[in-house]
Amino acid sequence: MTVCLRFPEDYPKSTPILVELKSRAYSERLLTELTRLIDDHARDYLGKPHALLVVSFAQQYLSDNPLCVCLDEIKQLRVDIKTRVVCPELADGESPHVESQLKLRQKNNSVELIARGGKYTYRVTAVVPDSYPVQCVELKGQESNLPAVLVRYLNGQSREIARQCVEPPHRLSKDELANFRPAKSMYRSLKFCLEATRDFHVERCPICDSTVLPNNPADVELEENADSYIERVYCGHVFHQGCLKQYLAEPPFPRGGKLCPAKRRHPRSDAQTYMGSRAGSVQGVAASAASSKHLDNAVCGIKLAHDRWVVSVKTAEARWAQKQARQRELEEVVDFLQ
Repeated sequence: MTVCLRFPEDYPKSTPILVELKSRAYSERLLTELTRLIDDHARDYLGKPHALLVVSFAQQYLSDNPLCVCLDEIKQLRVDIKTRVVCPELADGESPHVESQLKLRQKNNSVELIARGGKYTYRVTAVVPDSYPVQCVELKGQESNLPAVLVRYLNGQSREIARQCVEPPHRLSKDELANFRPAKSMYRSLKFCLEATRDFHVERCPICDSTVLPNNPADVELEENADSYIERVYCGHVFHQGCLKQYLAEPPFPRGGKLCPAKRRHPRSDAQTYMGSRAGSVQGVAASAASSKHLDNAVCGIKLAHDRWVVSVKTAEARWAQKQARQRELEEVVDFLQ
């Protein structure tokens, strides 16, 4: 932050020093409010030299409130969190409203998000570095009662979103690389965690059309080979493992591979960019969300990709042929014995 001081002719006898604040990192809202506080502080020392006192006050204020650099992001997150989600599955006597929380830790220079969806929670702490926004926030302390596959996704994708805010893509021209500017990363990464956690408990398996997560987190399937185990694919949709395996193993087997049968595009596909416009982090995310609304009613139709269960068309056809051959052999044996 740059502090510009102007000395009136009758300073300091009857007119306090004039202060102007400039910054690329701090928001205009903060600069306006801090300027007002400095002016009030300067009036207390009218009649005495107070230039150094004014500068010291500004420095101390920023030191005591290090999260000022994230003021706009924090305010927007609080607005997003105020959207109350009704959860009828909660037991009698509990509040039917599930609201996420945002806790500020000025001493630790960090922001803690507790995102909630149904009875599921995801807790993460974003530590704001001194060089923010040139350096992205550090996300740590993650805790959740969601299935491990979804927790890994939240942890990895939120860190990747934060990284993309400060590191340019590899495939940029020299001119584009020269014009690259780091963007604020806290709102983008925490907004992603908030929205994803809110949606998980209502997402439905595209095959059986039942919710993928049980109402009670204690009933989450932990056995990796069980049919009710949760699997997430490249397009963003979440399946029951048994449903996904059966869908992939049965014909038809199109030449390019099977497509996701979900009735609409997922808002958090792995192919999606979360950067939007780099003009500002909050505005960029809002613009990106608005541009994706037209996909809400479109059939997904993205090729299924998964490291465990998606195989080539030839392999799928061969396995199906072997399965049918074994079935015919069993039927012949049964007919012979009868």
